[in-house]
Amino acid sequence: MEDIRALFEKYLNDYNQSWYNKNIEKLSEFYDVEHNELIYFDNHKGNDTYTLREHLQLVSEFFRNGKQTESGAVEELIIEQFNVFSTQDAACLCFIARYKSFPRPGIRTTMYLEKLQKSWKVKHVHCSFEPTD
Repeated sequence: MEDIRALFEKYLNDYNQSWYNKNIEKLSEFYDVEHNELIYFDNHKGNDTYTLREHLQLVSEFFRNGKQTESGAVEELIIEQFNVFSTQDAACLCFIARYKSFPRPGIRTTMYLEKLQKSWKVKHVHCSFEPTD
């Protein structure tokens, strides 16, 4: 039996690497392209999306133009408090992500995945900054 935590750590590392490489085609492989299903609540204002097409459009624009937030680039992440809750066909990944160049506040992140045709697909992501004192 494979180690579930290791499986999803690798999955998350591969997912993040597609962001670091600004590889929209590779990133798309993590999503349910066939059904255009993804709800993504971003930690930056104005970036929430309710379909995969909307999300990939925003990400493509970000890869081309950067943003007016933080460094404006794709930031390397530090992953902390990584937890996995899973069944045979569904998984929830919960963790704190920190931008390497400015680790505070962290980003509370939850990813919901479903196994579709033997492949894990991200169906929902929720990111929010940790509260500051």
